[in-house]
Amino acid sequence: MMKPGEFQGFMRQYFPTFLLGFFICVVAAALSLVLWVDEHWFNHPDNPLYTLIFSAALIVPLCIGHFAMIRGHAWAMWVVLPVPGVSLLLALSLFGSGLPAVLLAIVVALALLALLVFNSARHREMRRRLVELRRQR
Repeated sequence: MMKPGEFQGFMRQYFPTFLLGFFICVVAAALSLVLWVDEHWFNHPDNPLYTLIFSAALIVPLCIGHFAMIRGHAWAMWVVLPVPGVSLLLALSLFGSGLPAVLLAIVVALALLALLVFNSARHREMRRRLVELRRQR
């Protein structure tokens, strides 16, 4: 079990990395989905419904995966990783559609940055420590 001083050190070291990965995924998913749905179904009467359904399809696994990661489950990353992957594919599929290339480049950069954060040594170390804490309980 972790002592109070150890917990403060753990949070100080890993919490910014955890939040960075989560929020970059949320922003990348939101931007790519809104752009993709508005590009393909702009005049469709159910455009807001499609945006909501596709957003939920990406954000719900992201939240479940991060919650499971906090609880120390090793499989949680495999629930989280498809979200920036899908965001990246959605953004790449929009190149040449008439949308500003700078906006699409930002979305691609956010998705790639999210994948980079999840592959960073600090994030891998944090996940390893969380799994260790789960085994100790």
